[in-house]
Amino acid sequence: MAEPRSYRQSHLGADKARSYDEDLWDPRAAKGLDWLIEQQLLADVLRGALPPGARSAADFACGTGRILEFLSRYLPSPVGIDISPDMLALAHARCPRAVLILGDTTTTHDLAPGPFDVITAFRFFLNAEPSLRSQVLTWMGRSLRPGGAVIANFHLNPVSLRGMYLRLRTTGVTRPSMMSINDACQLFEAHAFTIRQILGYGFLPYRRDGRTLLAPAARRAVETRLAGIGALRPVAGSFLVVATADSSAPRDPKNVRREMR
Repeated sequence: MAEPRSYRQSHLGADKARSYDEDLWDPRAAKGLDWLIEQQLLADVLRGALPPGARSAADFACGTGRILEFLSRYLPSPVGIDISPDMLALAHARCPRAVLILGDTTTTHDLAPGPFDVITAFRFFLNAEPSLRSQVLTWMGRSLRPGGAVIANFHLNPVSLRGMYLRLRTTGVTRPSMMSINDACQLFEAHAFTIRQILGYGFLPYRRDGRTLLAPAARRAVETRLAGIGALRPVAGSFLVVATADSSAPRDPKNVRREMR
C-alpha cells in the first residue's frame, strides 16, 4: 500500500502557486470576504498580543505572502517560511522587505530558529496530517519568545452552518477536513500552549468556493458586524486561535472554554 501523501507536497509547483490565492483577493467570493474580515481581526489581535518592543515575526507556510505583507505593516522585515520556491517567488514580489526562507523547519531545526515575538499560520493546520501538526507546534513552541503569541486560523468548523451543510452533503473521502474550536484548543494545549483568545468569523453559509456570493455588499456588512462576537463564536465558520507558550503568565484553559459557551 502506498504511503499517504504528506501535506508538505500539496502546494508545490508553479501552477499551484499561480492559482493559490486567486479567490483571496476577490471580496465577492467567500475566501476573499474571509480575508477582509481576517485583516480586521488580525489587526486587533496584533495590537493586543504583541509584547512591548516586539520586532520579530514569522509566517509559517507563508505561501504567496498574503499574511506576510500584512505583518510588514506592524513589524519590520517579517520572516516568511515555505517549502515551495514558486510560492516564495510570488511572496518576494508582494513583500520585498520580508526575509524569505526556503525549507522545512520541522526537519531542519536551525533553519529559522527565532526567537519570534509572533508566529502566524493561516490555512495550514486544518489540512495538515496529525504528525505534521505536532512537529510544527513543537517548532513554534521552541521558536517563540517568552510573552509572544502564535496566531493561527481554522477555516471550516463542523458545527457552523456551512460545516453542517457539508456534513449532510458529503461522506467519506469527499468530505473536506473540519475542526471544531474545542478540537483546535485541545491541539494547542497538548503541545504546552495556553489559549489566550478565540475569534470567530464567517457565519453565513455558501455553496461553493470560487463563485460570486449572492448580494456580496450586504453579506460583507453582515459578516463584518458579526465577526468576533463572543456569543456566536461556537458556530463560526472560521476562527482565529491566539495562543502563547509563555508559562510565566498562564491562563486557565477552562476559563477560555467557559467564555466560548
